Amino acid sequence: MTRLPLDELDRRLIGALHLAPRATWDDIGGILSADASTLKRRYDRLHEARMVRVIGQADWGMHSTAMPIHVFLDITGETPLAVLDRLRDLPHVQLLAQVSGDHPLYAVVHAPSEAATSEAIDRMFSLPGVRRVNALPALSTLRRGITWDPQLLNDTERADLLTLTGAQPEGIATATPPAKPLSEAERAAVTLLMRDGRSSAASIARAADLATSTAHRVVRRVLDEQWVKPRLEIVSEWLGFQTPFLLRLRVAPGDTPDVMRRLDQLPQTRLAVHVASDMSVLCAGLVTDRSALAVFIDDDLAKIPGILTVSAAVMLAEPRRYWLDRDLTSGLGEFHAPALL
Repeated sequence: MTRLPLDELDRRLIGALHLAPRATWDDIGGILSADASTLKRRYDRLHEARMVRVIGQADWGMHSTAMPIHVFLDITGETPLAVLDRLRDLPHVQLLAQVSGDHPLYAVVHAPSEAATSEAIDRMFSLPGVRRVNALPALSTLRRGITWDPQLLNDTERADLLTLTGAQPEGIATATPPAKPLSEAERAAVTLLMRDGRSSAASIARAADLATSTAHRVVRRVLDEQWVKPRLEIVSEWLGFQTPFLLRLRVAPGDTPDVMRRLDQLPQTRLAVHVASDMSVLCAGLVTDRSALAVFIDDDLAKIPGILTVSAAVMLAEPRRYWLDRDLTSGLGEFHAPALL
């Protein structure tokens, strides 16, 4: 695969799709003052080159009755990348990364149940090269990356797109199932929208053998109930964000909710989660380079009351993020979408 160069219109289109991944080309074109057919051709070109993909972020209750586990692994007798490659084959692994620091590997496991979570962690202990597994159960998660904005648009364009989508803050994520079991048609729509967040009702009708009118109604319900939220994925380094980071924060008792809310408001952050650990908050995000990370820690974090200590790590490689394989050479790869309950 040959990576395509991104010009200014490509970048603005990517910025728009981060904010409104299901918006029509006419709506995006009206806001960006660009021709709708040109935008569609640009997207198709980038999609074919495996540079961008709109997938669907499923509500946790769709695929699990458990909360995620954040895992740090120490290794021995093997290189980090060799062990990381073995972790790819384990079930229920949502994220994989090589990181700096004492524990060179970081993973997120989100299994369908607490029993399956225990089994997945147990299998990590048995992998060749793994010396120690430090599993940190998530207690609450405020941010999961879907609302991250690469800041490629001006304020007016951003406001117009958010008005168009009616976007709301992510809120605390819970593994709560829908009030009523989903119908077969709804389950089919959820599954297809997870694979392609821009799927039309007509294409879902064909794939799921539904009447077009039924597919329109079902897709609208799935999206309105937020059982699936479309999200744009890209190899972030191609946008100039060369330094993904992971911070472990020790927070004063009682200050965690406010610290997480403040983290959620910072444009650099993609994840804010309260974990069961002496370092009680994990924060992951993206910045342009390591000097920008230093500024983020010494300036932005320093203004948040309640943070007592900061342990910072740089993600040296992130071959899987939100169930989607990716690398700088081949771009976006296989999507390991979690199975519905």
